Amino acid sequence: MTTADGAWRAGADGDGQGDGAAPEGWEAPRERWLSTVVRPAFGPRSVLLEIVARLLIPAILTFSVFLLLSGHDRPGGGFVGGLVASMAYVLRYVAGGRHELAAGLPMRPNGLLALGLLVACGTAGAPLLFGRPILETFSFSTVLPVFGTVKFASFLLFDIGVFLIVVGLVLSVVAALGARMEAEEEEARVRRPRREGGR
Repeated sequence: MTTADGAWRAGADGDGQGDGAAPEGWEAPRERWLSTVVRPAFGPRSVLLEIVARLLIPAILTFSVFLLLSGHDRPGGGFVGGLVASMAYVLRYVAGGRHELAAGLPMRPNGLLALGLLVACGTAGAPLLFGRPILETFSFSTVLPVFGTVKFASFLLFDIGVFLIVVGLVLSVVAALGARMEAEEEEARVRRPRREGGR
């Protein structure tokens, strides 16, 4: 070991013992990158994937809301926004498995699907109560302090319903397919030690 290495280790220890310990206060992050500690079914945990998922998911969800709100003046809407939001949750599922997906969802995918259908059908059928044709839209404008003139329209509620339907449907399919794949992976994991023990 060179003199420089010894000096670095002595300085790193803070007590001059030079045993190679990390400096005091130089600790691994206490906070986990994902919410759960359960090992995902598809291979070992990947720290890089967990970091990417944690950094990208908020940005993806924010972009999906932007697509939802700007869909009638520009490309986007409830369907496209729902697909983008679904991809954020699929990324979370790939990084941490079904436990991580469940930790990140406000309710079950079937609940999101049912809520979306309720909002979309309610918005579409509400004009019938006033003797108006189905899916007729109404709108009004107001002035907000920071945003200026803002237009609110009933088709936004319909798009929110479509958004929830798409997210619920995609995640229901992912959960259904992933549950079977995770079960097969778990069976293979249990059989492996038995085979090794029988040799």
